[in-house]
Amino acid sequence: MQPLAALTALSDLRMSVYSNNERDAMLTLQLSQLTALTNLQVLHLTKQHAYFPEHRRLLEGSISVPLSAASAAQLAAGCKRLRALRLCLGSSDVTAEGLAELRHFSSLHSLCVSAEPFGNRPQPVTLDLLHLPKGLTSLELRNVDIITPPAALAAAASMDSQQISGQQQQGLFSYLDSAAAAASSLAGVFAGVNLPDGVDGVGCNGAGCVLGQLVCLKLESCRLRTSQLEALSLVLPSLQQLKLAAVAGLSDEGVAFLSRLTGLVDLSVQAPYNKALSQASLAALAPLRGLRYLSWQSDDLTSLGPVVAAFSHFTTLRLLSLSCTPATLKHACGQGAEDLLQQLLPYCHLDFIC
Repeated sequence: MQPLAALTALSDLRMSVYSNNERDAMLTLQLSQLTALTNLQVLHLTKQHAYFPEHRRLLEGSISVPLSAASAAQLAAGCKRLRALRLCLGSSDVTAEGLAELRHFSSLHSLCVSAEPFGNRPQPVTLDLLHLPKGLTSLELRNVDIITPPAALAAAASMDSQQISGQQQQGLFSYLDSAAAAASSLAGVFAGVNLPDGVDGVGCNGAGCVLGQLVCLKLESCRLRTSQLEALSLVLPSLQQLKLAAVAGLSDEGVAFLSRLTGLVDLSVQAPYNKALSQASLAALAPLRGLRYLSWQSDDLTSLGPVVAAFSHFTTLRLLSLSCTPATLKHACGQGAEDLLQQLLPYCHLDFIC
C-alpha cells in the first residue's frame, strides 16, 4: 500500500484485496502504511475470497492484513480525521489487542469490523465494547465474541443515571462533583476486570460516552450472553436500528429485554437453528410503539408458520418480513389468514419467503 501513501489529499478510500498465490508466497499489507493519509475521512478495506485453480475452489486469499495493536495505534495516530472505518478481514488477521486500540480514533462515527473465517475453523476474536471509540453512532460487528462484563455495563449505566439526576437537582457544579465521585466508584468495579495495558478503569467507564450515542447496531455471527444483552439495553438510549443475526446466546429471555429500547424503529432478528428463540418472545416487545420495520426469523415460524396473536400489537408497522411462505401461513392459520393479519396491521406491507 506504499503507493497510496503519496495520495495525501485523499479523503475517501475504499478497496478490496485478494491474492491466489501459493501459501508460501503470502503477501502482507500493513495498515500503518496509510498513516500518511492525514486527510482521510472514510476507509473501507475488504479482504476477499480468491479462486485457486489447483484446488478448483474459492479459499481465503494468500494475503494478510494484520490488525495488530501496533498497526491500529499507528493508523489512529496518523488518520485523526477518520469518521468511517470498515475492516472486513480474516479471523487470522484480527486480534483482540488490535480491536482494543481502535478506541484511539477520536473522530470516528461509524465502525464495522468483520473477522471472516473464510471456511476455516473459526478463531475466536474477543472485544470489550467499552474499549470502542467514544461517540460512535453506527457499529457493525461480525464473527466477534463480546466479552464486556455485564457488571461493568450495569455500573456504567447506573453512573450515567446518577449523573443525570444530579444535574437536574443540583445544577452543573453539583453534577461535576457527582460525576467525579461516580468515576471513582466505577474504578473499583473495574478493579477485578482484566484490561489491556495502558487502559485504566476510569478511562473505560463511559458506557454513555462509548455506546450512548449509538443509533445503529448490527451484530452477526457474534456471541452475546443474555446477561450482556440485559445490561446493553440500559445503555443504548439513542438506538433506532438493531440487527441480531445468528447471534449465539440469543434466547426468548434475552429478546424480552429489548422492550427497554423504546426508540427502536427498525428491528431484525434472524435466528436459524436456534431452539432457544421463538415467537413467544414477541409479546414482550409490545412497548416498542415506534417500531416501523420488523424482520423475524425463528425455527418455529419457518416450520410451523406465524402465531398471528404474537404480531397483533405491532399496529404501527410499515413492513413485516417473516421467514415463512404464504403456504405455511395458510396451513398454520387457515384460509384467509393473510387477510386477517393484514387487517390487524392495516398500514403494513407483508413480506414472505417466496
